[in-house]
Amino acid sequence: MNWSKYSALKSGSKASMSEGVKKEAVKYVKDDNMPEGKKVGDVKEAEVKAVYLSQKRWDADSGDAMDDDKMVLSLAALEAEKGRYDAQIADLQAQSDGLKAVIADFKKV
Repeated sequence: MNWSKYSALKSGSKASMSEGVKKEAVKYVKDDNMPEGKKVGDVKEAEVKAVYLSQKRWDADSGDAMDDDKMVLSLAALEAEKGRYDAQIADLQAQSDGLKAVIADFKKV
């Protein structure tokens, strides 16, 4: 998703967040209370709270509405992505500051 467009999509009711439940495959471990016939390492299903970001979609040719694009979000992943953008901003600021010094020296020549 292009995160710079999130606020506009949200205010236009084209993107929204919702809470739900997702199924996640989890394996039985030694201390689990296992049903008969199950053993350590067998897969069990667990329901996990999830936060979804839904975004409206339309067919480019006909303009007809399509099923919403729905993705599961995690706070850790969102914060990590923001951290990457913040690091890029810091790097670009350092590049800009370096060029500012070069331009000042250039003008002195």
